[in-house]
Amino acid sequence: MVLSIPITPETEAKLRAKAAVAGMDVQTFAARTLERIAARPPLDDLLAPLRAEVTASGMTDEQLTELLETAKHDARAQRRSRHAS
Repeated sequence: MVLSIPITPETEAKLRAKAAVAGMDVQTFAARTLERIAARPPLDDLLAPLRAEVTASGMTDEQLTELLETAKHDARAQRRSRHAS
């Protein structure tokens, strides 16, 4: 299949640079990138087990939000401490 996709000159330049770093021509690099994206499972499929666990736990939306916010802040604090070292 051959696609013709309009992209900005800036995007084209970035794509060409990434292809060069990968040692490929831009068409091959773009095709492989699109193939990798197409092969990924849908986000709903990836999240299904987590959704099932949350539902089974009886956790409320507010509790889940609080848990995720805490985890996000903890992860950021760990990254900052690693960069400060």
